[in-house]
Amino acid sequence: MYAGTVGTRKVETCTANATILQVAELMRSEHVGDLVVVEYRSGEPVPVGIVTDRDLVVQVLAKKEDPNTLTASDVMSRKLVIAYEGEQLEIAMERMRGSGIRRVPLVDSAGVLVGIVTLDDIIERLTSTLADISRVSHMQNIDERLKRN
Repeated sequence: MYAGTVGTRKVETCTANATILQVAELMRSEHVGDLVVVEYRSGEPVPVGIVTDRDLVVQVLAKKEDPNTLTASDVMSRKLVIAYEGEQLEIAMERMRGSGIRRVPLVDSAGVLVGIVTLDDIIERLTSTLADISRVSHMQNIDERLKRN
């Protein structure tokens, strides 16, 4: 299974100079827990960081910082872990596990942002796959009973 077959193609983004208040408002209005921070290169969005709701709590609220004076650049994770849409999902999962993260931007071979893969997306896909496997076994049992009668 390829990383590009899992996840969400619609990904919410901001630029590094977005204020934290703008970041929080966008997260709220779009019902997401993260924004991929992008830089536009030749008109294409290239991920350069990620800001999560946890970043806002730990780095802004808990420190009583002014969300109007800080930008996404001030709190974003710069050591960005990504997944390539054409790579095996297991490779992306290993990268996530090794870095202790729950979400990775999904990029094409040129490094352009095409989506996001989250731990929840992976669990949903694996659960669905296991259910399909279970149905195969169940159908095999039904088929066998019908052939015996």
